[in-house]
Amino acid sequence: MKNLKKSSFSLIELIVAIIVVGISITAIPMLLNVSSNSQKINLEEKSFFNAFSLLTLIQTQEWDENNTKDDNYYKVLTSINGDSQLKCIRKGVEELDNKSGATCAADYNKTSAIGIDTGEDENNVSTFDDIDDFNLYSTVTNETNITAHVFYINDNIDYSQKNLFFTENNNLTNDSNLKMVELNITNKDTHHEIAILKYFTSNIGMVKIESRSE
Repeated sequence: MKNLKKSSFSLIELIVAIIVVGISITAIPMLLNVSSNSQKINLEEKSFFNAFSLLTLIQTQEWDENNTKDDNYYKVLTSINGDSQLKCIRKGVEELDNKSGATCAADYNKTSAIGIDTGEDENNVSTFDDIDDFNLYSTVTNETNITAHVFYINDNIDYSQKNLFFTENNNLTNDSNLKMVELNITNKDTHHEIAILKYFTSNIGMVKIESRSE
């Protein structure tokens, strides 16, 4: 009669198996955490890319609606409540100022209100022609929501100083010679804040390059 051998775990093998299972169970939360962090970083990278793309688009626009009127794009506008040292009547170098000197009292030479203007569609960026048209503009990409805010900020400082420091005041109700674009990036589902990007731009007009025929 043949002896039948019954296979079974030895005590040592059983202990080793228990240890391996225990280590595996302990590692699961760590692996899930690594995966979660990886997804978070990936989402942040995509959101930053999309935000910078939007900011680049905003930067291509004129500083103000009235910079787009007629041949006014190279002139510095009049900010009624701006710092007195930055008045439009102050002439710059002739070659750069294009002898504008400025009809500063004209309405189209004054800064305009923040927001879209007549004939522009708040949902269609192709109708925008200045940076503050993007105020309250929002777009959803890759699980994130990007909302733009544009503000006039305080330009009333001592310009005789070597270093200039501006106060970031989002509650300024009057116009000034400084605008700030703020992009708020949030998770579209949880509304958790991912990042805030800020871009500052000044009322300095634009250099007009004359052709040989002018």
